[in-house]
Amino acid sequence: MKRKAQYSVEFVLIFPLLILLLFGTIEFGLYYRNVYIVQDIAEEAATTASREIVNDSMFDNTMISASFNAAAASAAQVVINRSTSLSIPGLILDYNDLGTTYGNRPYALYEFNSTATRNIDGVNTPIIQLLVDYRDPSQDGVALQVVYQYRPIFGGVAIPLFNGGNVVILPQHIPISSTRIQAYSTY
Repeated sequence: MKRKAQYSVEFVLIFPLLILLLFGTIEFGLYYRNVYIVQDIAEEAATTASREIVNDSMFDNTMISASFNAAAASAAQVVINRSTSLSIPGLILDYNDLGTTYGNRPYALYEFNSTATRNIDGVNTPIIQLLVDYRDPSQDGVALQVVYQYRPIFGGVAIPLFNGGNVVILPQHIPISSTRIQAYSTY
């Protein structure tokens, strides 16, 4: 009888640790998959943008959309098409005009933000942000970066402290950013 009680106590102590290890492994696998997908999307968007020909004659001051730069528009389209692999169906990207601080169009820095947002620390943050640097394509090529706000499946794990604070074990949102991809013209 003493042995059975000992096994029961060991099971009660070890089982939660095994479950935590299992869920941690699943969460890490999903996170790493999303890191790989964000990097792959950025590489494909940069390659696609580098194939577009943009020159001064294509510029129109009256255009509000990003269609005045075919490279930036094609990169945004790649992100929209591939967003389903991040489980974001129906993604819509809005162009955010940064003004002339970052170059004059069509040779400028372009920022696209998703219309879908997540509340992160009281701030509505776009789920996906795309930056396309087309300031000097003849010398530097097209530089591109994608940022994705990942929400872990088992997110929001925190241990409350006696002083009212928390120790965060797993945050509710983790930003995943691609490296800065630089692609050169292939035409």
